Amino acid sequence: MAFFWHWFSPMGGYTSTSTFYTNSTNFNVSRAVIANTSEYNATIRDLDAIAVQLKILQSKKIPILWRPLHEAGGKWFWWGSATSTVAIALYNLMYDRYTNYHKINNLIWVWSTPEPTWYPGNLKVDIVGYDSYPGTYNYDCRADIYKQINTFTLGKKMIQMTENGPIPWFPTCFSLSTPVKWGIFMSWSDLVFWQNDQAWIPKVYNLTIVKKL
Repeated sequence: MAFFWHWFSPMGGYTSTSTFYTNSTNFNVSRAVIANTSEYNATIRDLDAIAVQLKILQSKKIPILWRPLHEAGGKWFWWGSATSTVAIALYNLMYDRYTNYHKINNLIWVWSTPEPTWYPGNLKVDIVGYDSYPGTYNYDCRADIYKQINTFTLGKKMIQMTENGPIPWFPTCFSLSTPVKWGIFMSWSDLVFWQNDQAWIPKVYNLTIVKKL
C-alpha cells in the first residue's frame, strides 16, 4: 500500500483552498521546526492526527510506502517554501515523531525530490522517487535524473518513478548501456490519458516486465 500526504498547511490560508500550495498559505515552515512555537505545535498536532490512522494499518500488519513532503525542491508546496535545510529538518521531525515517539514500524520511507542538497540521507530514507512530467507524449527514460539520484544515494537505494504523466518504454530504459531500472511507476490520475497516446497505455501495461513489477 502506498500513501503520500498532500498536507494542508497546519496554519494559515483558508479552509476552502488547497493550502498545501505555497501561494495559498502564509504558514511559516521555518518556524515549524522550532520547538514550542505556535507553528511547531500545529505541526505536531497534524503529525499526531495522521499517526492515529497509520497505527490502524500497523495493527493490521499492513506495510506502507510512505511518501511525505514530495517535490520539496520545487518550492510550490509549503514544506519546500523555505530552504533545503528547513525541509530536511521537517522530514527529520516527522521521522522522529513516528519512529521513536509513536513507535510506528510499518512505514517504508520514500523521498521524492531529485536535488542532492535536499536529500535527508540514506539512514532515514528507504526508497528515492522522482515525479516525472517531461511533457505530453514524451516517453523519455529520464536517464539523467535516474543517474543523479543513483549518484547521491551511492547506488544503495531503489529508485522509483513515484508519479508520471507520460510512461517510458521500459524495455529501452532497461537495455541502455547504463540501465535505467525504475522500480515502479505510478501514473497520475487523469494525466495518464492526457499525456499518453491511447494506444500507448495498453502497450506499456501489457509488457511482461511491467506485469512482473
